Amino acid sequence: MIRSLRSLSLRGLFFASVALMAVSLSAQDSLHVRIDRLVDTTNPVPPTQLIGDAEYLRRISIDLTGMPPSISETRAYLADQNPAKHVAVVDKLLASNQFVRHLTDTFDVMLMERRRSGIIKQEEWYAWLLASFRQNKPWNQLAKEILSADGVDPQLRPAVRFYLDRGSEPNLLTRDVGRMFFGKDVQCAQCHDHPIIDDYKQADYHGIHAFLSGGYAFAAPDNLTYYAEKSGTEEKFVSVFFPDEQKEIAPKLIGQPEIDEPKFYPGDEYTVKPDKTVRPVVKFSRRQKLAELATDGTNRAFNENIANRLWALAMGRGLVHPVDLHHSGNPPSHPELLKLLGEEIARMNFDTKAFLRELVLTETYRRSIDLPADLAERSVVAQ
Repeated sequence: MIRSLRSLSLRGLFFASVALMAVSLSAQDSLHVRIDRLVDTTNPVPPTQLIGDAEYLRRISIDLTGMPPSISETRAYLADQNPAKHVAVVDKLLASNQFVRHLTDTFDVMLMERRRSGIIKQEEWYAWLLASFRQNKPWNQLAKEILSADGVDPQLRPAVRFYLDRGSEPNLLTRDVGRMFFGKDVQCAQCHDHPIIDDYKQADYHGIHAFLSGGYAFAAPDNLTYYAEKSGTEEKFVSVFFPDEQKEIAPKLIGQPEIDEPKFYPGDEYTVKPDKTVRPVVKFSRRQKLAELATDGTNRAFNENIANRLWALAMGRGLVHPVDLHHSGNPPSHPELLKLLGEEIARMNFDTKAFLRELVLTETYRRSIDLPADLAERSVVAQ
């Protein structure tokens, strides 16, 4: 209920603006200050009031830990006269075990969507995620470990669940990699250019598919299943509307050029050649390249996708909504704000905890869910 109510307030607060104007922002200011300045400057009507202490404590506790505050915590917070007590409670919650658990639950659902565990047990996967967030592992490192996972390293074996528990099926993986790591669901561009979204082309789908089409599950003699990779799989496709026009594409990310792959003589593509009892090892891994290109801090779609998802976690709704349908026909409510957030999370080395701290320290986060009674009159004036 809280989440749905806050979504309504955010629509009133953020979506009243049709377009976002450029605003002068000092890089020396804290990110939460720049966010507020950007939001307040570009909204055509005054923002709603800040919520009271009791409502704020409940909101921040549920958003950061998934649990409401206790009676004793509430009494102590209400009695505290420190004007910066909201900062102190944010830091306390972010340092708690409950925050780590809540963030782990959130990313577990985001990445696996409550799939039943198969080759990799849910308990192993969850424990690995929990340990990652407990040590505050940067998101780009976590994503790189998932995208490049093969299950060989015992310390990273749980990460291969992303591939193996999707049956190692390249088309399903293409869709989910596009959605979860880049905020773009290109599934409907598999057989032709997307029928509704002009931005999503068939070449975009097959560019990602080419990174993943050589992957498969390999059952080894040690009774473990690994994720293996074939070398040099050709990516050819035709549109169902133009079946005589066959096209070929090298691996590429959406909006990026095709990668330049090294060439090998036939039979020389592998460090460990394929065999029924031996997992092959390619000299050039397309999946490793995918992981590198996605997570090196320069891919805007990757950066803005995680910034938007964390914004949605804090605010109840993404600047792009749904979070996996970012395209020109569904632009962010505040384009300059999303651009800023994408740049800043990369500058912060994808520190999820530090980034969330900035979001929840904003006055934007502390605004009331109750829209002004005179909103209609204000809207007329703003026109």
